[in-house]
Amino acid sequence: MDLTVFVLLSVCSHQFVLEATQPQIICSSEPVQAVYSEHVLLQCYLKPPLNAASETVKWTCGNDVVILCQNGKYNPGAQREHFEARTALSQEALTKGNLSLMLTSLKLTDTGRYKCSFITDNVEKSCYVNLTVGESDVIGSDEPVKANVGEDVILPCHLEPPFNVSTLTVEWRRNKTYVHVYRSMKHDPNQQNSHFINRTYLFCDEIGKGNISLLLRNVSKEDEGLYICYVPKLHSQVRKGNITLKVDAAKHDTKQFNGSINNNSTKNTDGADDTTVITAVITAVCTAVFPAVIIAFIAWYIWKCWQNRRQTGEQNDHPNNEQVEQQQDIPLREEQEQPNPDNLSNSLVS
Repeated sequence: MDLTVFVLLSVCSHQFVLEATQPQIICSSEPVQAVYSEHVLLQCYLKPPLNAASETVKWTCGNDVVILCQNGKYNPGAQREHFEARTALSQEALTKGNLSLMLTSLKLTDTGRYKCSFITDNVEKSCYVNLTVGESDVIGSDEPVKANVGEDVILPCHLEPPFNVSTLTVEWRRNKTYVHVYRSMKHDPNQQNSHFINRTYLFCDEIGKGNISLLLRNVSKEDEGLYICYVPKLHSQVRKGNITLKVDAAKHDTKQFNGSINNNSTKNTDGADDTTVITAVITAVCTAVFPAVIIAFIAWYIWKCWQNRRQTGEQNDHPNNEQVEQQQDIPLREEQEQPNPDNLSNSLVS
């Protein structure tokens, strides 16, 4: 009896020691969301860290084996064909107790509940990660984009959730006209309409983040209309986005008017130079001479007034000769006009 109790206690204590010395296995507590054809890392690790390179690590989804690694070697025979060549464990990470699974080229059918298992000394510890694989939709703009003539404008378009389309073809169209084509990771000008040559650009650093917005430079009234950004080979039911561009022509007339003036000025450059020189000379002469003429006229006017006053004063003090002569002539004429007594008597006689 005592021996039986001792054996049971020994087994229980040994089991307790084994469990106490075994690390905990921890998975991501948050659901993981990923995009079709992208890759995802399903996190799983041991705490405290333990070298798992020589142990058994297994990932499963339902009854399907995703990957099986035993003693540092993969067992491809146990893997389901659906996951073939799309899974990986990092050997370096395993030595640090990191059991995370890399799953690439995601498919919609990869959605599910994944089990990460660590098996050592016939003891299995497990945790779970929920994965959802979805599609990215091309999103345009519900609101029209407005611009003035001559300005640069960005036509917004992106993928939601973000998705790397750098290896795919991206097309921008207006009606049936190709505005911009991105193919083989670079701009393809072969199909581009001549109206848009050297005026359209994609943000290359942003394409990997799902941003396929178009920069359109030097907007004209003819650019107005409905634009479509299109990713033909995107695995999604929404591969197109619409953007309406409205161009304000209010500044267009002003620019045309200024342009016509500039053209006329350019055409008449030689004549404009002569006219400019003549105008400058006349302006300089007028600026220098006109004040002097005004001053001279004022001085002449003052001098004239002074002369008139002076002559008037002299006339009052000294009458002129004609007046004197007239005054002297008057008594002489009176004396001459007096009758001679002799003639008078003779006349009476007669």
